[in-house]
Amino acid sequence: MVTMRDVAKAAGVSQASVSYAYSGSPRISPGLREQIFAIATELGYTGPNIAGSSLRLGRIGTVGVLVPGSLALAVEDPSTMLLLKGIVEVSELTDVALTLLPVDGPGLTDVARPTKPAALRGLVDGVVMHCLPNEHPVVSAMVARRVPAVAIDSPRLPNIPYVTVDHRAGGVLQMGHVLALGHKRIGIITDQFGSVSMPGFRSHADARAATETYLRERLAGYFDACAAAKEVREQDIRVIETAGIDMQSGIAAARALIEMNPTAIVATSDVHAAAAIRVLTDRGIRVPEDVSVIGFDDAPIADLIGLTTVRQPLVDKGRTAATMLLDLINGHSRRRSVKKVELVIRSSTAAASS
Repeated sequence: MVTMRDVAKAAGVSQASVSYAYSGSPRISPGLREQIFAIATELGYTGPNIAGSSLRLGRIGTVGVLVPGSLALAVEDPSTMLLLKGIVEVSELTDVALTLLPVDGPGLTDVARPTKPAALRGLVDGVVMHCLPNEHPVVSAMVARRVPAVAIDSPRLPNIPYVTVDHRAGGVLQMGHVLALGHKRIGIITDQFGSVSMPGFRSHADARAATETYLRERLAGYFDACAAAKEVREQDIRVIETAGIDMQSGIAAARALIEMNPTAIVATSDVHAAAAIRVLTDRGIRVPEDVSVIGFDDAPIADLIGLTTVRQPLVDKGRTAATMLLDLINGHSRRRSVKKVELVIRSSTAAASS
């Protein structure tokens, strides 16, 4: 196993200098810090052991929340904001700093700075991970170094407890609702299938093979509902992947999708559903008289625009994840929590007109 001493020897510096590099100390120059990180990468060293430093120095008083992609997208996504609301509502975290940490896709990590996230430099007591893929190098490094971690939805690994909802059941509720209204030409707007975005129309086989855990389960629920309906033809269900969970990505997908003349649009997020309603309205297509639209999450925007959606308890998920993380930091055994979803019917869905 590569140690801090090995990195110091290879870099020709003291062990203290390596420690300063990972703690962000101004005692060493930026150039030397980059040199140490580069040598650490070559040796396969992922940083000082957080458990050991906690024993020597006590807790840091910071909890990290790892989210995929950029901070700009994270703060634009209402579901992420509701999760954060739940996390900060836990009373034990009143005096603890919360750090939002963006994580690049597995293929986009800067190899010159493999430990850039604060979670891997020993600057947090533990982390909550939101929708990170199992194979992400940051996830692997945290598991290897035994950083206390809880996942919201994913990753799904044996050593990481998680909080989620029954996404497959939610997918059945969502698709089942529009099928019960008589819709047979249905468009699906989805979040990205995996760590690399490939916006555009995707096959049903691609959808079933999505590596994003929650999305794969939700899509499986859609297909379950369609199979049970029997009279719905597979070619009449079109799936389009977006570039991200934001309005502009949803608008681009909706514009392409409505060219297929669906009578209903099923979106895997309320943001994309709201984007679809905007595009339809701008083109003079009535919702729900001409096209029904249904979302997922029940974010605040859903109630504002009368969006039918599937409600998941986002604030409660965040609260539960934070509580589980505190238990882990205190040495308690790991566990999991699977919460229920419910259909919320508003004014954006109606019986098919044709």
